[in-house]
Amino acid sequence: MQKILIVGSITDGARDTRVMIERDLPYQIYEAADSNEMKGQLEQRVFNLVIVVKSEINDESLLMIDRLKNANYAISIMVVTDKVNAPMLQKINLLSDIHTLVRPVTNRNIVGLVRKLLVAKRVPKQLYRRFNTNQIAQIEMLQSGDNLLTSMYNLSKGGAYCEFEAGNLLTVGDVIRLKVFLNDTNSEYTFNAKVIWTVPTGRFSGRFGCGFKFVSAKDTYRTLLSKN
Repeated sequence: MQKILIVGSITDGARDTRVMIERDLPYQIYEAADSNEMKGQLEQRVFNLVIVVKSEINDESLLMIDRLKNANYAISIMVVTDKVNAPMLQKINLLSDIHTLVRPVTNRNIVGLVRKLLVAKRVPKQLYRRFNTNQIAQIEMLQSGDNLLTSMYNLSKGGAYCEFEAGNLLTVGDVIRLKVFLNDTNSEYTFNAKVIWTVPTGRFSGRFGCGFKFVSAKDTYRTLLSKN
């Protein structure tokens, strides 16, 4: 059975993270309150995943993560935190196999990433914090010019997740224009985006689900030319 080590104190939320995982996944979970206990656990067992849970990622936390990578370079590391500044996040993202979640996050976020890390050999990093939402958005297929309304359930600086009917209209690699209507500010935003993954039954509404990555106008034009 695969083993998970959670590093962090009760006040950091380590126990809450353990409860979330144990509720839905069958893996063996061990705990370490600090770097010394972490070292002891690593000397006794081989872990498949280490989850570092800290209220704030600072230089001391980063040093611990760096030492963990140097000592166990084949292991995946997941960081769960309430606060991480941009320079610190940039340093973390320079390390391989480090996946960061900034709270508040849902049980689905935690469990989903753990499952992916233990099943897949490599998982793309989530570079931007995601925000759960439920907004109406409009998708324009740039090749055909067709439009359809969709519900956007997830938004980050790097992309979005939507669910809608008529899933056969889009496939991985297609480029679209996404218009997002934000009710709170009565504003409209337009993004060029590429389809990077799809699911036939989405987890929110049960309709076709589609993950988009925002791309530049240059990349959009290049993709459209390659499909002609």
